[in-house]
Amino acid sequence: MHLNPLCNYFPLLTLHNPFKYPLLFSEMKKLDVFFNPGVHPQFAEIFNYPPKGVKYHYKLSKEDYNSEITRKKRALIIKIHKLGIPRMTFVSNAGKYDLIHSTRGILPLNKKPWIVDIESGAAFSGLNWNNLKNPLIQKIIIKFLSSKYCKKIIPQSEAATISLLENIDCSSFKDKIETVYLAYRVQKLKRKKSDKVRLSFIGRTFYEKGGHHLLEAFRILNKKYPGKLKLKYKGKVPKKRKLNLPNVEYLENISDSKKFYDVIFGDCDIYVQPTTVDSFGVSILEAMSTGLPIVCTDDFTLPELVQDGYNGFLVKSPSHWYDHRFDLKDYPMLASKTNPQTVKEFVEKISILIEDRKLREKMGRNSFALVSTGKFSIKERNKKLRRIYDEA
Repeated sequence: MHLNPLCNYFPLLTLHNPFKYPLLFSEMKKLDVFFNPGVHPQFAEIFNYPPKGVKYHYKLSKEDYNSEITRKKRALIIKIHKLGIPRMTFVSNAGKYDLIHSTRGILPLNKKPWIVDIESGAAFSGLNWNNLKNPLIQKIIIKFLSSKYCKKIIPQSEAATISLLENIDCSSFKDKIETVYLAYRVQKLKRKKSDKVRLSFIGRTFYEKGGHHLLEAFRILNKKYPGKLKLKYKGKVPKKRKLNLPNVEYLENISDSKKFYDVIFGDCDIYVQPTTVDSFGVSILEAMSTGLPIVCTDDFTLPELVQDGYNGFLVKSPSHWYDHRFDLKDYPMLASKTNPQTVKEFVEKISILIEDRKLREKMGRNSFALVSTGKFSIKERNKKLRRIYDEA
């Protein structure tokens, strides 16, 4: 009788129960996983970099995440959810796959093992928290997350996990919840040299992303360090709020991804994000992947991305969107108020990095390590995903 050589080292394991640890004795099973990505670029970081032995099958949307059409479509979907219908999807020909990885809500019709990826508890109601108060929506969500076909619910952060537990009765499926952080490929950019300290910012909306706080902070910093600074601002700015300074560059869309990284992160020393409305903060993860120190608010997931004093600095947010999640329609008005204390703290933290090049570089290396080998690395994410897929 021929025995696996590993039996010499694990005799009790193999003789007592040879099937208990199958991966010790056989090749990892190859898996066909159907993945239904949304329009956000974050999902490309999953299907372009699958776990070992996993083949993703997917269909890409042709929609532009930032387009007016996409925003109108989101608004229409939210109205549909108000009727008592949670976010759900259906996969045709599901029998061809080993399991389904959904980023589009529950799968009420597919009789196939599935897991669901969420950015917050409101992912099941079209990102509208008030819809979660609807008893019908709650009942449907709980029913299908409790079903034998739903194998795992994977929030993208600990903040997202807490938001799920606080807004939905998870008692019947709590053991299925496990945080799996978003991950990003590292960008080994050759950072351009400059005699100025360069700041970058990305914000699709002005007030909610804290554009007014950034510009006011930069106005003060520019006086404090005359001729030493430069700001790249990507996003729309109300005409009356623009700083008409030669060292402030306003950028619109940059469609080419390589050029985007070179312009925003390659020509930069500090990435600043005064947001009050992010559910994750993908742009911060992008900046970290290029080795930049971060100065941002402590909003929702951001304290998980930025360890204060390690890879950047956290500033107390003037208003946390999650605390106002049930009145987000009025939130832009609240967010538009300039908070002097917030501006003061951004000036103080950015000043520390302006004056200490070695600290900037050290924090940048720490950011890079968190993405290249740490908890936001593709390796760590794929290790978790592969185990979750195998269990499913």
